[in-house]
Parts: sequence; structure tokens; C-alpha cells
Amino acid sequence: MTSNRPGSQTVRFVTVAAFAASLLVAPAALGQSATQPLSSDAIIQQLKPKLNKPLTRGLKPSPPAPTLPEAERAYLGKLPTRGLKVEMKQQVAKIIDTYDLPHINIEIQFAYNSAEITPASLPDLNALGQALLDRNLGQSRMLLNGHTDAAGSRDYNMDLSERRADAVRGYLVSTFGISPDRLIAVGFGEERLKNPVQPEAAENRRVEIVNLDG
Repeated sequence: MTSNRPGSQTVRFVTVAAFAASLLVAPAALGQSATQPLSSDAIIQQLKPKLNKPLTRGLKPSPPAPTLPEAERAYLGKLPTRGLKVEMKQQVAKIIDTYDLPHINIEIQFAYNSAEITPASLPDLNALGQALLDRNLGQSRMLLNGHTDAAGSRDYNMDLSERRADAVRGYLVSTFGISPDRLIAVGFGEERLKNPVQPEAAENRRVEIVNLDG
């Protein structure tokens, strides 16, 4: 269940994601310095439903992904907010890849071998929280997909990614008052590497935010 979807953007290495058992990651930027926090506006633009996104001047539109069928939309609407079973994760991954839902990759640093978010990651998490309260995203449900690199065992990485995705969910709920029903924490471990050619690369350690109403 490995994915290397073109167009996936890592806006800043914040990791539900240093997830990898052994490493903390250095921030990567998309037009930003390592010390500049990720802005809520940048997150909003990535997560807006496709119909609300203006085409960048001078660029031709990409071929549209298939429209999300009502059956798939209903399936996503019934997902539990945590503890997804293996078959549920597989179905969610298939839907994400097939319909190219609005998404953004963020990296969040954690204390070594734990789900404790480091203070350095709070500015980016705060930008995410503010973005999710913006009227442009309404009451959209969001997947918080945790990913690790391939260092360590699969079972260990899966458990750690689950706990860290849930930690991010808990922070957004407690700090910003976002409804718990809007946030679905999913741990994919090393199953969906962003860079499968370099399975232990830092870019694989991330949290992917996906707008299910996209």
C-alpha cells in the first residue's frame, strides 16, 4: 500500500512524522525559510475544495480527477475518528489516491520514541488549527494521516504513527475547540512512503492532512 502521489506538497517538515522511531527531522520549506512558521493561508489554499481553487495565471489546468461518488463520500462520512481497522485504512488509501482529494503534507517533530509534540512544532500546528477554523474549510472532515519512514519494524512504526496522529488530533481539539468529529486520526506507519526509492528519507516522516469534502 505504498504511495508516491505526484503533486503531494510538503510545505514544511513538521512530522506526525518524526514518527520514525529514531530521528527528529529538520524543517523543509516550500518557499519559506527554516525559521518561518507555516501560514494558515498556505494551508487553506491547499485544503480548499477543488471547485474553490483559482487557477494560477499562465498555468493550464491539470486533467481533473474523477468526481468522488456518493457511495465513497458516504463511506468516508461514517469513518470512526480513531482506531481504523486494516481494511478501512486500505479503502481510505484507495479513495485518496483515486480521487486526489485536497491535501497537504506537514512534518511535526516529537520527542524521541514518544508521542509528545515538541515546542518547535507548535507554530505550525497552530497555523493548522487556525486554518481548520476558517470559513473556507467550513465544517469539512479532515484525515490526519500519520506516516513514518521504514526504519524500525512495521508493527512498531504503525503503533507509533497511530499515537502521534492521535496526539495531533488531541492538540487541535483541546487548543482550538475543533469538533472531534471533524478529525480522523489514522496511522499508516511505513505503508505509504512518499519516497519509496529512499525508504528512510526524512520526507517520508510526515502527517498528511486530507479534506474529505474536497
